[in-house]
Amino acid sequence: MTSAGSLGDTTAAVPRTIDDVTREWLAAVLRADDTLPDDAVVGNVRAEQIALDSGFSSRLYRVQLSGNGIPPSVIVKLPAESEAGAAMRMLGGYAREVAFYRDVAGSAPLGTPHVFAARMAGDQGDFVLVLEDLQGWHNVDHLAGLSVEQARSCIDRLAGLHAWSTRHADKLGGFESFDSPFSRELLPAAFPAAWQVYRDLVPITIPPEVDAYAERFTELAPTAVAALGERSMLIHGDIRADNMFFAGGELKVVDFQLAAKGCGATDIGYLVSQGLPTEARSGRDEEFVRDYVCRLAEHGVADYPFDEAWRHYRFAVAYYIVLPALPLLGWDALPERSRQLCLRLLERAAAAIDEIGALEVFG
Repeated sequence: MTSAGSLGDTTAAVPRTIDDVTREWLAAVLRADDTLPDDAVVGNVRAEQIALDSGFSSRLYRVQLSGNGIPPSVIVKLPAESEAGAAMRMLGGYAREVAFYRDVAGSAPLGTPHVFAARMAGDQGDFVLVLEDLQGWHNVDHLAGLSVEQARSCIDRLAGLHAWSTRHADKLGGFESFDSPFSRELLPAAFPAAWQVYRDLVPITIPPEVDAYAERFTELAPTAVAALGERSMLIHGDIRADNMFFAGGELKVVDFQLAAKGCGATDIGYLVSQGLPTEARSGRDEEFVRDYVCRLAEHGVADYPFDEAWRHYRFAVAYYIVLPALPLLGWDALPERSRQLCLRLLERAAAAIDEIGALEVFG
């Protein structure tokens, strides 16, 4: 486990670009880690940018290393130099992710990459993460989707995180409520234009009730957000299939820029409705929620009954249609795979909303 001092050191140098991630800088970072020798030697450093078709709000690099007493590679995460990066700075997403790796990772029962450094530079929103490289792990293809077994494994881990957070409120100071202007106002305000793009692309396959709901999304979203903020569990907030890495029976999760305090079933609704192919999810929604409630009880949270969790689940399924829609605003610049992913996720979301009667919760 990385020493608390190195994780919490906000005055240490934070590189602005990958060129600033030098051999000397990495040597200092790695030598400060409790799992590596104090005399670790970093020789050559070679960086390659990765996740170009999915990492819109950050820049991710795999940095190959040579030397003694160090891993062969690490992942370095820096802010994006784009409108998405500027928005994430303004909305505190980078600060949330640093807070998660600094205050939660390694303590909560949710597997994450080992953290070598998690630093921010004052009020400017610049940050850097140096993480374990999970190259040898299986990263789920979000376009293909999760298997039922993978979804159940993730639900079990999420229940552990949510339950842990109810006992460690002192660790949650870096996270705002899900019921925030970001979720309640900013995302919904951008949705109508994005939905119109989707309607123009696939007008025939949209269930009529879902289309009518989408027309009122800006009006109805605050009701969903208020419901999903009724509890103060620490939720991942963006528990996408491609944020998961599996190796045998182990699971590690990444990307905590949307972490917040809210109802645990929020994560489950997003995970199941968009992470699983429709044919794998269909007919199993209540089963997944019952499994989640049982896992929570096993982790010590017995006051979250099925009826309440199911209500939150349905609100989450309805609300999270916003996330795959928004990238469509930049359709012309999207890589082809990203286009197909957004369309696939919206198809899954609409099918789930329709099948489980999610819109009934709005009254």
